[in-house]
Amino acid sequence: MKKTSRTFHLIGGANIDILGKSFDSLRPSDSNPGKVSVSFGGVARNIAQNLTNIECSVRLLTVFGDDVLGRQCAKDCVDRKIDILHSMFLKNSGSSTYLAIANNDGDMSVAIADMDILKNLTKEAVTPFLESINENDVLVVDTNLEFDMIEFITSNTSCILACDPISTTKTNKIIPFLDRLTVFKPNRLEAEVCCGFPITDDESLMKALGYLRRIGIRDVIITLGVRGGAIACDEGTFRYYHKDIEVVSATGAGDAFLGAYVAYLSLGSLVALKYGVAAAIATCLCETTVDDKINHTYLEKIISEFPLQMDLR
Repeated sequence: MKKTSRTFHLIGGANIDILGKSFDSLRPSDSNPGKVSVSFGGVARNIAQNLTNIECSVRLLTVFGDDVLGRQCAKDCVDRKIDILHSMFLKNSGSSTYLAIANNDGDMSVAIADMDILKNLTKEAVTPFLESINENDVLVVDTNLEFDMIEFITSNTSCILACDPISTTKTNKIIPFLDRLTVFKPNRLEAEVCCGFPITDDESLMKALGYLRRIGIRDVIITLGVRGGAIACDEGTFRYYHKDIEVVSATGAGDAFLGAYVAYLSLGSLVALKYGVAAAIATCLCETTVDDKINHTYLEKIISEFPLQMDLR
């Protein structure tokens, strides 16, 4: 990877991730035999970890709880060389927690996100963090933040601004500020919320890309899971595909995608896309929310094993 002088800044959640995966198809309203794992997650923290794995310089502004797991999460960030000097630590507060239940095919069936601790993030904490960001840097905004905080952050930065809307519900928080984004990576359902019309085929997919580009977003990527996705950027509009994979767990794949995408963005949007897709595939092939095998060499291996088919539209 060609080294970049950019620093990557993230504002958002650092969670305790609890993932339950059923051995068989999930049965609602019943106890399902399966496997439960606990790890450190959160959209902003996951992206930060992916970036440090690719040897990028990373700063994270989040809110940690003052419990055992919260302190361990903060230590894990430091051990991974994620700069958390601007982060807040709340006394007598439980950690942000994300509980996900996956089917035996690895796809998430339901999740509960306890992110209320982020409501304690203050403008006083965010302001010096924003003031230290250079124009050539990348800032990733987590839609788990409060609406007013997202407005404040996007109003007070001039760097490369990236966002994954995370869910259809949280997508509404970023819609008023879409024209401030440089990179936007919704899935199909989230893109439908932004555009206000259904995306049912490639024609409506291209229509959605055009709509979001006209708003002023430079790079728009709409992901379609195992069906690939589409990108509209200054290099053109493309539908992309990759061969099938056996998904172990899809949790964290979107975070890996966006992390790798912005890490390689200095090489061009289409190059960044290949690495973003490769990082998402790598994450789907492992049980953890972030695959620590991810580095430049491993992503190159995934790219060769799962080459992208790119169709210009």
